[in-house]
Amino acid sequence: MRYVDLGVTPSLSQEKKKKRKKKILLITGGIFLITLVAVIGYAFYWPILELLKNPDIALSFFNKEEAQLKSTDGRTNILLLGIDKRSNVPYTFLGPGGREEHNGFLSDTIIVASYNHETKKISLVSVPRDTWISIPSWEKFPATQGKINSAYSIGDVFNYPGGGIQLAKRVVSEHLGFTIHYVGRIDFQGFEEMVNTLNGIDIVVGKTFDDYRYPVPGKESTSCGDRNYSCRFEHLHFDKGPQHMDGKTALGFVRSRSGTNGEGSDFARARRQQKVIEAVIKRALSLENILNPLTLNSLFREFGESVETDFDLAVIPQVIKLAKEFDLSEMKTFVLDPSSGLMVVPNSGQYGGAYVIIPKNNDWGPVKLKIKEFLTPVQENTQEGQK
Repeated sequence: MRYVDLGVTPSLSQEKKKKRKKKILLITGGIFLITLVAVIGYAFYWPILELLKNPDIALSFFNKEEAQLKSTDGRTNILLLGIDKRSNVPYTFLGPGGREEHNGFLSDTIIVASYNHETKKISLVSVPRDTWISIPSWEKFPATQGKINSAYSIGDVFNYPGGGIQLAKRVVSEHLGFTIHYVGRIDFQGFEEMVNTLNGIDIVVGKTFDDYRYPVPGKESTSCGDRNYSCRFEHLHFDKGPQHMDGKTALGFVRSRSGTNGEGSDFARARRQQKVIEAVIKRALSLENILNPLTLNSLFREFGESVETDFDLAVIPQVIKLAKEFDLSEMKTFVLDPSSGLMVVPNSGQYGGAYVIIPKNNDWGPVKLKIKEFLTPVQENTQEGQK
């Protein structure tokens, strides 16, 4: 066996050393480049998919010039819709002649999140689903009236330009009196996935309450063998105080409609929904999540049909930049219910026996004024009064 004495190995010429060094650099650089492309491609492959589906929008994401977030009077307003969709009911189906038709789903949650670019604060305005509104006409659909939670369904079923999210966006904007710049819709499954992807959210439950009539998914039409249809429902319980909730628990918290201890009204539910939205925003914009590409990828990849939005990918870099400046120490909240002094519950006989709420004297003017005051910081009101 021959042993080589490394201490006396003949030295390489300078030229050979340069060639070897260059080769090593090329190999190392190639491996690094391939790894970088693979990681970025995996983490952000949703813009690539979007590129195949909508080149104009996706390419704008990669433009050097950053798109500006839409705003009016220094505020960006986003309509958030949570729809009452069961997992066993599809969004679309084949109708007569093989045409694709849309199933209609009511908006269980209607909240406007308004971001003030000067104060860096977020305000939340909840609109009860039973609010009675006017619905405009288009093409063959005549102008009508109905509950605001039906706008998304009507827009989808009767092909409003842009679908249900655009009709909901329009009617909320017209009745509240300010511009809605973006809209996002999420269903039950998407909501659970979102909360779970964020590793849960932290909520301070205001009251201990039980709900013995919370619907069990998939059992809405089950024959239970008793008059109360008990097998269709399950018991939910929430203790007062700080709670860390996973997706399923958070969904029950925002959907519960038959809670004890004063938590059985839609208005109480709207306040719980605001708490959850606040918790989701804080969690989603926390440092560990907003800067984690794998979390972003997971959110976009897993949602599929569960989420629908008109948000432009090109503004995402600006949103991430602004997110670092958000002041999340306090979020102002407002629920447009009778306790606000602006809305009343009329005789149901005037509305076909349906429970609805309307503005006092059927006048939306005071509602629009109140919401404008709510969204305007105190210092701005003071400055306007001094002019």
